[in-house]
Amino acid sequence: MGKIPAVTDRNYNIHYYEVDIHKRALMTSIIDYLGDMAMYQSEVLGVGIEHLKENKSAWVLYKWDITMDSYPLLNETIKIKTFAHSFNKFYAYRKYEIIDVKGNKIGYANSVWILINTDRRRPIRITKDMYEAYGIDDSNNTPIDIEDIVPITTVNSEKSFQVRYSDIDTNMHVNNVKYAAWALETVPKDIVINYELRNIKVIYKKETTYGEIITVNTEIIREENKIICRHKIINEEGTELTLLESTWIQ
Repeated sequence: MGKIPAVTDRNYNIHYYEVDIHKRALMTSIIDYLGDMAMYQSEVLGVGIEHLKENKSAWVLYKWDITMDSYPLLNETIKIKTFAHSFNKFYAYRKYEIIDVKGNKIGYANSVWILINTDRRRPIRITKDMYEAYGIDDSNNTPIDIEDIVPITTVNSEKSFQVRYSDIDTNMHVNNVKYAAWALETVPKDIVINYELRNIKVIYKKETTYGEIITVNTEIIREENKIICRHKIINEEGTELTLLESTWIQ
């Protein structure tokens, strides 16, 4: 009989500073909770920040695929459940469920992470202690497939941002949610106000650092019942850092 992956859950109260004009939690707030849950589970299981630092390793996010069927409102409480689905070489696949106070599933997410050596900034094979801590069977290497993002062909919206000190996380990286925030800033106001962001996919390709200027190019594809925005984040040299796709429903 195979091992059972460790499932961790935690409640989050929706604060005033985490909502939009409709009093709904922002997608960036949801992403913050998901990132927090991954680290919280690692801490609970004894393989958190200090363990990683001692082993000169860190988890780096590679892909997000997040779907929200509805959003929690100001002062509501949600429960987020997460577990490591499988490991394959240096890739880790993590799943999430987002549940409202009545027990209804209002959202879910898949993610892909890479374990790196922090000195060499190179991927390393996931270690035996990680398999043990997360309850992953050695034979469980089934990946979660998050499809690629179609490259943009036209730039309909563009904005540039300077990376601030407050954008940096414990790995000395730009926190992954910042890339989503930058991309969503380029979505026209009429879409943000009149549509609901139902899905966001993110593929992280290269890091950016404190002080750099990044630019977001966005293509807006209007379909009959939805709008798809494809986003490309580049640095000053034109190097692709992150690709994103946001799907908006009226």
